[in-house]
Amino acid sequence: MSIKRQVLRAEVQEMILDRLTQGQWRPGARLSIDGLARDLEVSPTPVREALVALERSGLIRYQALKGYVVAEPLTGEQIGELIDARIVLEVAALTRAFRDWDALVAELRETHARHQALAEQILAGEDPDYDLIHQYFLADSDFHEALFTHADNHFLSAMRETLSSHVHRMRQTWSEGAEQIDAAEAIAEHAAILARVEERNHDGALQALRGHLEAVRDRSGGERAPETA
Repeated sequence: MSIKRQVLRAEVQEMILDRLTQGQWRPGARLSIDGLARDLEVSPTPVREALVALERSGLIRYQALKGYVVAEPLTGEQIGELIDARIVLEVAALTRAFRDWDALVAELRETHARHQALAEQILAGEDPDYDLIHQYFLADSDFHEALFTHADNHFLSAMRETLSSHVHRMRQTWSEGAEQIDAAEAIAEHAAILARVEERNHDGALQALRGHLEAVRDRSGGERAPETA
């Protein structure tokens, strides 16, 4: 595949992903390759390739006699498993990110401020602004991504990329508007993580991160793993 074709497919995939995460299609909605190609003003080939990639992510699925359709939201059990995996991965990343305290603090402050500003705009609005909600989730993701950037471990970053599409799918449950978003709670929990990092409190930061992810699991309807004897 040529570089130009790879770039086009990546761009088409990103545009379709944006629409999926902004709630433009309901679960079960059919995604027409030809219709998307006309809408995005590209040939059907990059659309078909993008849908194949998104099928691997779980955001869409192929249904016999119907083609590609939007996948159903994650079940409570799947959400619980996803958060369990994120806890393992993000705790490992944050542990390694402590090697460069000043750079980590600077990026967490910047991403947290942007995330907070978007949350305030959403909570102040009366009607759901899907673009704003999308930007809010991107800012939320950037806060967590900073841990992996400063962990500087290629394999941890690759594993995070694998989980990211499933996080997008989990967030489809929050595509109905501002009242469905845990903005106030998430901002407070991120602030607690940032405060512990600013204090250079290694154990406190890890505890705050774990507590945040566990709270996200509970708010999003995720099931807790059964405790072992």
